[in-house]
Amino acid sequence: MQFYASCPKGVEALLIDELTALGASNLKEHPSHIVFEGDLELAYKACLHSRLANRVYLCLLDEEFNSVEDMYQKVNSIEWSWHFDMQQTFVVDAIARKNSDIRHSGFASQKVKDAVVDYYQERFEQRPSVDKDNPDYRIHAIINGRQLKIGIDLAGRSLHQRGYRPISGRAPIKENLAAALLIRAGWPELSKKGYSFHDPMCGTGTLLVEAAMIACDMAPGLFNPSYSFENWKQHDAELWQTTIATARRQFNKNKLALNNRFIGSDSHRKSLELAKEVIRNAEFAELIELKEQDIRRPRLEAFSEPGLLLSNPPYAERLGEEDEVMQLYRDFGDYIKSHCIGWQAAIITNEPAFAKAMGMRSHKQYKFKNGAIDCQLYLFDVKEENFYKPFDPTVVNPDWDKNLSEGAVMLKNRMIKNQQRLKSYLKQNDVTCYRLYDADLPEYSAAIDVYDGMVHIQEYAPPKDIPAKVAQRRLNEIVRVTSGLLQIPEAEISLKQRQRQKGDWQYQKQSDEEQFQVVHEQGLQFYVNLNRYLDTGLFLDHRKTRKMIMAEAKDKRFLNLFAYTGSVSVYAAKGGAKTTTVDMSKTYLNWAIKNFGLNNIPIYGHEFIQSDCLQWLEEAQGERVYDLIFLDPPTFSNSKRMETTFDVQRDQVELIRQTMNLLDTKGKLYFSNNFKKFEMEKELMDSFDIQEITARTLPMDFQKSRNHHRCWLIQHKS
Repeated sequence: MQFYASCPKGVEALLIDELTALGASNLKEHPSHIVFEGDLELAYKACLHSRLANRVYLCLLDEEFNSVEDMYQKVNSIEWSWHFDMQQTFVVDAIARKNSDIRHSGFASQKVKDAVVDYYQERFEQRPSVDKDNPDYRIHAIINGRQLKIGIDLAGRSLHQRGYRPISGRAPIKENLAAALLIRAGWPELSKKGYSFHDPMCGTGTLLVEAAMIACDMAPGLFNPSYSFENWKQHDAELWQTTIATARRQFNKNKLALNNRFIGSDSHRKSLELAKEVIRNAEFAELIELKEQDIRRPRLEAFSEPGLLLSNPPYAERLGEEDEVMQLYRDFGDYIKSHCIGWQAAIITNEPAFAKAMGMRSHKQYKFKNGAIDCQLYLFDVKEENFYKPFDPTVVNPDWDKNLSEGAVMLKNRMIKNQQRLKSYLKQNDVTCYRLYDADLPEYSAAIDVYDGMVHIQEYAPPKDIPAKVAQRRLNEIVRVTSGLLQIPEAEISLKQRQRQKGDWQYQKQSDEEQFQVVHEQGLQFYVNLNRYLDTGLFLDHRKTRKMIMAEAKDKRFLNLFAYTGSVSVYAAKGGAKTTTVDMSKTYLNWAIKNFGLNNIPIYGHEFIQSDCLQWLEEAQGERVYDLIFLDPPTFSNSKRMETTFDVQRDQVELIRQTMNLLDTKGKLYFSNNFKKFEMEKELMDSFDIQEITARTLPMDFQKSRNHHRCWLIQHKS
């Protein structure tokens, strides 16, 4: 008889070993499943004893097909009545890939279902019923290119569902993956030597129970010995009962002889309560010890006996958690070094940097998938010669320039060159907030800004053909080189990182920190927030523009539209203008008012208007006149507070005309935007005196930047 068993990705080789030990022959490895041969007793043993398989299938068909109709005929030709009565319910699960005719698994499932139903209709003039929730049997179809495989799910459920976990209890790791980690960590051999087992972040206890089961050589299926094959017409009930009885006798015997120690601990009381329930359900309460402890403040004594530590520590799955989780791994490494000398240790994590933070050299790693997350299992021999001092991001790494990649060396050299080029300019103009680097090297795609000694790094979206791991490695190198060159600890660098979300690169929500810092610019002061917002509160590329407006502001009526945090208004007010600051955001207007206060500018005589600028412009027609206007709209906006969308290229004519209607006949309008392909409409050129002054408004640190504004001076024709 031919069978196939599915398993988690990365577990295939282990499953081959397991099935071989059970007596399987002619094994062949395929992506995420193993094909094998054996008798009915082997099938029962595979369902009962497999720790690693998701499902075990009896293979009814394994052939090539030429078309959808050919597939239908092959499925219809199977003698289904040998296996099931038409009074029994069924459902079809299908996987379809690499086939131009069948591109959707749902379509494949429907065609297989039709072939089965028609089989019974043609022979018995009756149709079996489909039950998607609780069928008597499950038919499984794999379509891989032109290869068709049809099987019967012998268990009818995923074998990782042992039966000891409450239905409501969500585990951070599935039972068969937990078993695979234990096997890779060498636990089957170590348990026979009497080693102890310890999970210091045990959560709901999955690793503890699976470790105890392996030590007892307990068949996982004994917890839940109910299988779909009991509805199968070829089922041998006597053989099945004998198989169960043999497994149960062996388990009871091994459990009595067990002398290993199993210790679990966790800092979360609710997790421990659920772990106790799980362990009771598994009937291991007398074997497994549970302790409430935080690894940073351990209550357990150091272990004197040999053992294996295996754990699944938390991952940093959201932006802003990296520093906290990194510190947790450093503390975890300290815990292992102080409590488990002479032990074997293993952890599974999604980020190599977390494993490195533990300060122990790993002698072996294995790739796994924990759900959809790519992870690695790291194995450690807990000996002092394998310890090292892990990198501490709260201090500058003295070896930051050692063993840099070729690309990172180029990045370092380019940043040094930029420092030298800007040195005289920064000193002569008393500039402390500037752009040091702006994707000068395409592979290192980020902007690095300095704000009075603080550093802000903003990653640009990498090209779609760059793998996520490569982009992350390059970003890590940007942070490392910046920290070393500027002698700022990595933990103090503000990083705006783009993450993959649902297949797209986009910014995640930034930090909720309300921390504002004061920076200086050309004799003035401004509040910036380098952590919470995508923009910091001060557009560095408009440094010269602000100074130009300040020089022209004396006794002028100044209007700042799309004003953001009001930095241009501060310059105008300091230059002697009466200002009107308009922005739709209350947050930014309040920020602007704080900037006025920071520069000792009384707000009396200055207006701060919260409004949609487009609507305000329309209402201000014929009501207001200004001598100097700064207009810096977004490239595009679809804010919920706006009645329509705004596109600077599409809507420029109406926007500029309405703004010019508020400008005195001898006034000046400075119009700026960040759309690189912007083209001024001819009718505006015909109506007004317009000259592009971008080169005059760009500071030295932005003259080679790819991410800066374009600017025009617009006046009424004389």
